[in-house]
Amino acid sequence: MKQDNIQHLAVIRLSALGDVCHAMAVVQAIMKRYPNMKVTWVTSPLEANLVRLLDDVEVVVYDKKTGFSGLLALRAQLKTRTFDVLLHLQWSLRASMVSRMLKAKRRIGFALSHSREKQHWFVNEHAPEPKGEHVLDSFLSIASVLGVDKPSLPCDLTLPELTGPEWKELELPSGYVVINPSASKAERNWTVEGYQSVIGYLLEKGIAPVLTGGPSQEEKDFAAQVMAKHQDKIMNLVGKTPLDVMLSVLKGAKLVVSPDTGPAHMATLVGTKVLGLYAHSNPRRTGPYCDLDNVASVYDELVEKEYGKTLSELPWSTRVHDEQAMQHIRIDQVLAILKGLI
Repeated sequence: MKQDNIQHLAVIRLSALGDVCHAMAVVQAIMKRYPNMKVTWVTSPLEANLVRLLDDVEVVVYDKKTGFSGLLALRAQLKTRTFDVLLHLQWSLRASMVSRMLKAKRRIGFALSHSREKQHWFVNEHAPEPKGEHVLDSFLSIASVLGVDKPSLPCDLTLPELTGPEWKELELPSGYVVINPSASKAERNWTVEGYQSVIGYLLEKGIAPVLTGGPSQEEKDFAAQVMAKHQDKIMNLVGKTPLDVMLSVLKGAKLVVSPDTGPAHMATLVGTKVLGLYAHSNPRRTGPYCDLDNVASVYDELVEKEYGKTLSELPWSTRVHDEQAMQHIRIDQVLAILKGLI
């Protein structure tokens, strides 16, 4: 099949928010390469709210809670379609099962070195070796089979304009910095004292801090601890912004300070600088793609200590399991980077 004859593309990436952001930047680059191509993306309910922000993408939702019956419903929904190409962007058995509910002539997956959970059983083409260590680079390696080697960053998204009376409660200060204190797991949060030091520095410089985060009680409670010293000087949006509004908030910020979690990568998606805080995962693999030089990381030293091997001897996906890992990130380490960014 000639590349220019690709008329209908299927994308499989179910989760998580950060990786869906990476995939969106790659898929949009493919769409720009093939402007007449139709795209159907199968994803999970939460992540669907992000993917819908891409123009001209049909979003099909698969909820893992529906199990086997949901798979059969998905197959019935798409049974009249035969896709020219299916991009299998997630190496999980669940995603592979989802991919088999779609009919496709070409099924492109990761290079064998980056494949997990038998993904290679479910594809008929493999990507070349990625040119970089980052997760987004592995997605780009799949896209390279279709002639695309650069992501679309910042991504062109349809976002709400936070102006007018209906957005009065979201009247953001000028020149603000977003602090997104919570990660998906509490052990990946930085310290309350660390965030308070960042807030103190911003206030000294006359810069308004804005806190963001999800709706869970754990995130709200952690944000309350972070805000305790300067509550009247901080705008608290934790749990108050759906994903499209969150992206608008991130887009308007001068900088986003965040651990390895969805909003860090959402900020990258809309072109805002990120100061990333990393200890458990390798920032060269999962860091903010355009700001890998702006990461406060203790990953290298902790992973070598835990495994007793040098970084070069360890697999690319090795994680640090020390529950206190984030506490090793020093306040002065973060403030030094912050001072260079604002």
